Amino acid sequence: MRDAGLLWCAIMVGMISVWYIIALIRENAFQNGYWKGRAAGFESHRRITNIAKQSDEVFDYEKH
Repeated sequence: MRDAGLLWCAIMVGMISVWYIIALIRENAFQNGYWKGRAAGFESHRRITNIAKQSDEVFDYEKH
């Protein structure tokens, strides 16, 4: 009976450890995807604003 209890405890510790490792991997994957998406959105916004700024500039014939 004592051996069965120790086996049960070892199985529970193993299952909790596996669950914790999976949770860490999932959180890390989410954070990587989140920040890559933020960077892509910022880059897209920057390109759009630069294009808008360049198209709003008036050509100065005296300089060119």
